Amino acid sequence: MSGTVDVHVIQEMFARDTDGSVMENIENYYEERREVEEAEGVEPFDGLGVLLDSGVLVGTEEGYHVVTDWDEWDTGGSGPGEAEVLQAMRHVLEVNTVDWCGEMKGYEFSDLYVDSYWGAFDTREEYVASIQGYVSCGSGE
Repeated sequence: MSGTVDVHVIQEMFARDTDGSVMENIENYYEERREVEEAEGVEPFDGLGVLLDSGVLVGTEEGYHVVTDWDEWDTGGSGPGEAEVLQAMRHVLEVNTVDWCGEMKGYEFSDLYVDSYWGAFDTREEYVASIQGYVSCGSGE
């Protein structure tokens, strides 16, 4: 369930991003990470590329759009796998802040939902509706 919450939080981040700071934070994070990984002789992890290649993040004329439906992601074959997508999403949540429902790191906001609502619903549809309410600062239920 955490991945579902994560992608909805990221979608809301991009929807509320008026100055391009979400993408800038992601790009800066991976640039710094790449420098460290290369210095350590480790194959760099390009999470931004993973999100773009898998179809989670789609560039449009208006900016970026987040696809929340896992069934629409391309996580099979030679492209990025689901584990890589989940890792990349956590990085996005680590370097961006939720500032529309208080002030906290994106991953803290996502984890708070999981801690509060795990086991509260019977179906995926109920969870998705609850998550959508939560990320828009509704009741979450």
